[in-house]
Amino acid sequence: MLINLFFSFSILVSQLYTTDTFEFTVFNKTVLIQDSYQDKVKNRIDEDGLIETTAFTDDFRDELGTTSFSKAFRQARKEKGAGKTFEWNGKYYTTDFYYETIIVIGEQVTSVNKETKTYYTDERLSDLLAIRSYKDNKDIKIEYDFLDYATNK
Repeated sequence: MLINLFFSFSILVSQLYTTDTFEFTVFNKTVLIQDSYQDKVKNRIDEDGLIETTAFTDDFRDELGTTSFSKAFRQARKEKGAGKTFEWNGKYYTTDFYYETIIVIGEQVTSVNKETKTYYTDERLSDLLAIRSYKDNKDIKIEYDFLDYATNK
């Protein structure tokens, strides 16, 4: 059994590094990336034996034809200064500040059927790892109101 497990694991790892296509969904657009994805998607086996795949959306923006909020904010800030507005993806934002988060999404058990011994799951926000804010004036107060909404607190 240990040999079969190792063999199956070896095939899975081998497929990670030899697949020549990768489907990636971001901002409700799905892009099939062929060959060029290897420089953009990083795979590794972590210390617990889990396959860690990392893909930064900024690495795919040229192929998607989009601009990140961060890049749009910084460009507007350079051109207009503080206290102004700019448009990004059809909505208006100020040039005062922005913040970004690193979140953890887990597959949460949402219901259990004891008769059939099955359970149902849904992807849910599980944890908030970091908050990074950007502003150029220490007197600008950031309320972080959205975090209360996003984390259901």
